[in-house]
Amino acid sequence: MRRLVTIALVVAAACGGPSAARRIQTTGPKVTKVVLDPVKPEARREFDAAMRALRLGGPEAPETAKARLQAAVDIDGKLWEAWHDLGVLRAADGDDEAAAAAFDKALAVNPSHAPTRVARAEVLRRLGKAKDARADYEQMLRESEPDDPLRRDAAARLASLLRDGGSYDDAIDVLRDTLRVSGANARIYTELGLLYLAQNREELASLVVKRAIELDAKDPAAYNALALLYLRQGKAQEAFDRFDYATSLDPGYLDARFNKASVLLDAGDYTRAKAELDVIVGKRPDDWGAQVALGLALRGQKDFDPAKKLWQTVVDKAPRRSRARGDALWNLAVLKSDFLEDVPGAKADLERFLQDAGTGHPKRVAAEQKRKELGL
Repeated sequence: MRRLVTIALVVAAACGGPSAARRIQTTGPKVTKVVLDPVKPEARREFDAAMRALRLGGPEAPETAKARLQAAVDIDGKLWEAWHDLGVLRAADGDDEAAAAAFDKALAVNPSHAPTRVARAEVLRRLGKAKDARADYEQMLRESEPDDPLRRDAAARLASLLRDGGSYDDAIDVLRDTLRVSGANARIYTELGLLYLAQNREELASLVVKRAIELDAKDPAAYNALALLYLRQGKAQEAFDRFDYATSLDPGYLDARFNKASVLLDAGDYTRAKAELDVIVGKRPDDWGAQVALGLALRGQKDFDPAKKLWQTVVDKAPRRSRARGDALWNLAVLKSDFLEDVPGAKADLERFLQDAGTGHPKRVAAEQKRKELGL
């Protein structure tokens, strides 16, 4: 399964609508004043219609808004607000390539818009372009003011990216510098706790996570981190309770919901795990790790055909070298060999796993053993 902590895509819609002159003035010492050309009236009407559709809501609102925003940028390619919001909507659809392209267009016109830069970093990260994502985060840190909340958010995300890549010292430097420049913050202490946990420094992890909770007792991410610490210590019930509490604080905080489902899967409670994972997949259909976990819940309920179909979808749609795709191939091979008596199918999936999954995949050793069992 995927790592227990995921990074949610955070994007911010353009505030208001494009002004008649679209003039942006920044007075901070790190950013140069940007003056943009006037908006073409026809493009502004399309943009306003898109915003109106989103405000009214309904199942057709996103598609209507995307069509209107596309029309706006076709009329006026310098309408960065429309490009930004197109990126937001495309990212919500799971089309990260198209989202990144839209954010590129927005930043080409208005490079000082920090929410667009952070949003692009997130989709680049999801696309596996860690180097490019890191560059965006670092530029955001260089150009933002110390008291800008988005600066702290970018610092935490950069540290998380570095943690995923094993660059623990660099990540800690980012967080400590942020604490020095921007002051104490629950989000920063939570990420610092996860870093210490990754380094097996459990006492330090406990100290900083509890400090995060002192700073913000309603932050679900801090309780999620505390639960991960309890899992490391073998305290499954305490961990489950903290995941559950984090979810109660914010039902939309899907990381804690996923982690809660993971504990339920380990306990063999497939029905409750499936209920949690159904919520995640419903809100985030491109979360391939959640799709893989949902397949495990289905397999545990002996719903083999739905599990097989779900994992095959992940194989078909997830990035080739992604962890989730490797997990799906592995689980398909196990399902076919151990449950469906489809040895030829299991061999084919296992070969694809061994070809596509990286040498660091946690199932690599088991796959080599399974290969011998199947006579490959």
